[in-house]
Amino acid sequence: MPALITHHIFGEDVIASLPDGIVSGEEEKLAFLLANQGPDPLLARFSTLPATARACHRLARLIQGVCVTRAFWALRDGVSRLPASDEGVGRAFALGFLGHYALDRAAHPLVVSQQRALAEVDRTLAAVARDVHAVIESDIDSWILWEKRGATVLERPAAGNLMRTERIERVGGALVSQLSLAVFGIGLGAREYAGSVRDLERAYRLIDPAGSPRARAVGALERLARGHSRAAAAAHYVRRCEDCPAANLDCLPWRDPFTGRVRTESLADLFDEARLSYPALAEAYVRGDREGFRRLVGGLDYAGRPGTDD
Repeated sequence: MPALITHHIFGEDVIASLPDGIVSGEEEKLAFLLANQGPDPLLARFSTLPATARACHRLARLIQGVCVTRAFWALRDGVSRLPASDEGVGRAFALGFLGHYALDRAAHPLVVSQQRALAEVDRTLAAVARDVHAVIESDIDSWILWEKRGATVLERPAAGNLMRTERIERVGGALVSQLSLAVFGIGLGAREYAGSVRDLERAYRLIDPAGSPRARAVGALERLARGHSRAAAAAHYVRRCEDCPAANLDCLPWRDPFTGRVRTESLADLFDEARLSYPALAEAYVRGDREGFRRLVGGLDYAGRPGTDD
């Protein structure tokens, strides 16, 4: 799946496609952009009890893997139960979460295809597949930031993409907590989402930019404990270049890991595919057309794997 910067830029690009009045005001826009990170912040939860951190990580993996329509309808139901003063922020948050899904399902097959291709060339990489995945994502992040915004992580730090208010944290936490219990039977406190976002923010402030003294120190400590460093893999290099092999800009053939089909799309193509598909998803969602929404989901989970919707 794409990483933090790519999801944020996608949110900035698609927010204009929403019907007038659906997301209004600065706070609702911030809620929409934050929620474009989807369940990913939950994977970053560390400053809590180990059992709670594991519950956050498990919930993120479940959201990404199964019951897409049920999960989004649980979010929608949660918005309807909010106080009237919070409904706008809640609706924006749910629609932002949908943006995360739209981009993930389009782009994830390319990332996994590259990850697996690298492991075939060097079998030792299979043991650190998640780190390889993170390297590909961070390369794409740095490229798309330069390509679309003409900036690097020095001018636009990754952690700065997590702007929010206390109300956004509270409302987002309540919605994620309800989704967790209603769909997956996991009891998660309403404050855990906010804690996860803060942990993700702390992590990127430590590791970015790649190669900085702090990043090198964190990577060295992690390698002492684990033999390899996920933090070093996820860190963003300062890139002022339009070239990015991970984005497949030459449209070389690659094999979809979930269907076996040979494809040639670049990351730019897949980004546009997600951008063009999002308005129909959002319209069906806002309208409450569950069957229409399910058809648009097409049985695909966040990874683009078929046959995993409820």
